Amino acid sequence: MGAWVIVIMFLLIFVGVPITYSLGIASLWFFLVSDLPLTTFAQKLAVSVDSFTLISLPFFIIAGNVMNRGGITRRLFTFCNDLLGNIKGGLNYVTVFTSLIFSAMSGSALANAAGLGTLQIKAMEEKHYSKEFSACLVTTAAVLGPIIPPSVIMIVYAVTAGTSIQSMFMGGVLPGILYAVVLLVTCKAACHKYDFPRGERASFPKLLDSFKRAIWALLAPAIILVGIFSGIFTATESGAIAAIYSVFVGVFVYRDLTLQDVKNVLLESAKTTGTILFISATATVLGFCLSMDQIPLKLANYLAGTISNKYILLVVLVVVYLFLGCIMDGSAIVITTVPIFAPLCTMMGIDLVYLGVLIAILMSVGTITPPVGIAMFVISKNTNIPIERFTRLMIPWYALIVVFLMLLVFIPQIVTFLPQLVYG
Repeated sequence: MGAWVIVIMFLLIFVGVPITYSLGIASLWFFLVSDLPLTTFAQKLAVSVDSFTLISLPFFIIAGNVMNRGGITRRLFTFCNDLLGNIKGGLNYVTVFTSLIFSAMSGSALANAAGLGTLQIKAMEEKHYSKEFSACLVTTAAVLGPIIPPSVIMIVYAVTAGTSIQSMFMGGVLPGILYAVVLLVTCKAACHKYDFPRGERASFPKLLDSFKRAIWALLAPAIILVGIFSGIFTATESGAIAAIYSVFVGVFVYRDLTLQDVKNVLLESAKTTGTILFISATATVLGFCLSMDQIPLKLANYLAGTISNKYILLVVLVVVYLFLGCIMDGSAIVITTVPIFAPLCTMMGIDLVYLGVLIAILMSVGTITPPVGIAMFVISKNTNIPIERFTRLMIPWYALIVVFLMLLVFIPQIVTFLPQLVYG
């Protein structure tokens, strides 16, 4: 019956039923045909989100939304533009650097695309950059959101797999920097093809002024990351600190946020958090149903008997997660699949922190792939590029991402080096 649960879930998704309801209906069907008490169904829904660690999710979501509305994002972009904009094709480099810095505050590809991405594209359009290249670069750079710590999807994985959030965050640092370097090299190569313009050089007084205006924005990732990695506060506490800091700066320092704006941000963040937690709850129940039918154990035994090389297994997992990322929400994928693949990976000698960082990156890629790529749809709307054409334009960028993923697969030390160095 476990196999039928999966079949029913995918059938519902393909006919347009929201993912959360597809997970819940498939799980409910299993309870009914297995004659399990429905009170257990309700209990599993409630217990699945009763986690102290998950409290950090709404905090980071609030922080990202406040930074986009409260002037922090805009001042960060202005400073980077004054610093690098005079280089040929400078706005491309500004896009990568601002995405890198903002990712250390938002933890979300959607926040990068919806808030920062809007500013980036508008600035490029004003300087007559290629709209197609700009849209692809901003979309690809948005992937940095869940790679650079703190990362929302890493928190979901850590709760599901029972791993250390601090180790997960540390494992994302080098891959995030490497990804940014790959984008910068791509921008450099594209300068010759597109003949990007050179911006005006900012005078030192202007640069100093924009730095002073952006200092509160630049301090945010420093406070968050230093606090987490030094052990001053936990990942959950860092989310609360990030949220309080961003509201304080937006309301009292920059004064771009009114109390009504704060109320709207809280409502928007509550809706996003509710969606994630609802998916988490129904996905956990689905995982319980599959475990009852021993599907994870059967699949693990089958793969263990079929695949003897861990690198081949990792390539298979990359393909599986890239496919799932095209049709499902990242949180649902993590919660339903990690209990299946984590024991097998442990058996094959694959570090679970490494696996989590790899999956987080794959789920981030899922936000820019159709048909469920929300970040991609945001950029498509902002640039008025039809999604079908946008998908074709993104093909070379997808190839670039695949090369990056293969580097992580065959050189896992890129992920594991810092966690092992710091935490042992």
